[in-house]
Amino acid sequence: MRIAFFSTMGGLSWGGSEELWSRAAHVLLAQGHHVAFNSLQWPQRATQIQQLIDAGAVPRFRSRFRIGRSLRRTLEQLQVLRLKYRRWLRQSRPDFVVISFSYHADDPQIAVTCRRLGIRYAIVLQAAGPHHWIAPRYLDDFRCAYEGAEQCLFLSDQNRETIEVNLGIDLSNSEVIDNPFNVNRNAAPVWPGTEVGWNLACVARIHFPSKSQDIIACVLRQPKWKARPLKVTLWGRDEGFLPQLERLIEIYGLQNQLQYGGFSNDVEQLWSQHHGLLLPSRMEGNPLSLVEAMMCGRVPITTNVGRAAELIDNNKSGFIAGAATVGLLDEALERAWHERNNWQRMGQLAARAIRQRHSQTPGDDLAARILDLAAQSPRARRKAA
Repeated sequence: MRIAFFSTMGGLSWGGSEELWSRAAHVLLAQGHHVAFNSLQWPQRATQIQQLIDAGAVPRFRSRFRIGRSLRRTLEQLQVLRLKYRRWLRQSRPDFVVISFSYHADDPQIAVTCRRLGIRYAIVLQAAGPHHWIAPRYLDDFRCAYEGAEQCLFLSDQNRETIEVNLGIDLSNSEVIDNPFNVNRNAAPVWPGTEVGWNLACVARIHFPSKSQDIIACVLRQPKWKARPLKVTLWGRDEGFLPQLERLIEIYGLQNQLQYGGFSNDVEQLWSQHHGLLLPSRMEGNPLSLVEAMMCGRVPITTNVGRAAELIDNNKSGFIAGAATVGLLDEALERAWHERNNWQRMGQLAARAIRQRHSQTPGDDLAARILDLAAQSPRARRKAA
């Protein structure tokens, strides 16, 4: 079977949103299927992309150049963008297309084109946020994209509900799927000592609008936290906000409480140095860092976004803040601090819970679902817009 993947990932050459579709692609290649993919061209190609090519996937790299808003509107009025990506689709000749949206506001034109050309496709949405509304002039295209899919696959029910409200459509027949993780299934890193204090890690790209590292700085600036033996280290690639973070550390005097650790490829080694995860995201789907921390037996302290409330038993296997605000994160961190002597036991509960509630083979699962959808008779759809 001929399967094509289209990734909307922008901003970085590789991120957590790419793990799921790429692992499914490897599974399909190993089974003898023809796999093509379309992603952005970067000056330095991500290792994972090269591994896909080496495994036999046929790549197409599109330009990162973005046209201006005025020119885009003119082209839209002239319907120049009406069948965007048509040439790639005709060259790839896919039996089925999997569209991986890294964020719900990403350009839906690949789905619109598939629908108008009669090419069957599924949508995988990695993250959605309630603060970014689709502009009215684009609503028809977004509705066309989601309503024309053979199946819409979300990382959490919360994300599905966000799209339903944003677009005003019914997606109750969608499915929730799991994200991969980058630790061994039996991961159990040694529990670090607490003689000199307690260490939390925020494992996420340095991106204030989504990952909210700014809120961590605002919480830790309070005198009570400065007086406590608690240190937070931020791990992840910078997406342009590191200078602001460093400035906040300086002006708030947080040199002893907050630091940037860089990027680490050894997740289990990272967790052998920390007692828990602090992830105050404003939006998420099902973050890899949350799954990995729980797999490694570390207590998660996070916001009620994405899949968190489905995976964490609040105050038992972790701590959930009601939303990404300074006051609510401070309240959740305060609850966690008073239970710090129980973090190891709570982490053990988290490790058991994640193995019961989350697939251990998400890539294989998605590959099987793709083949199942591709083999089914095309569903009855509304007339394309």
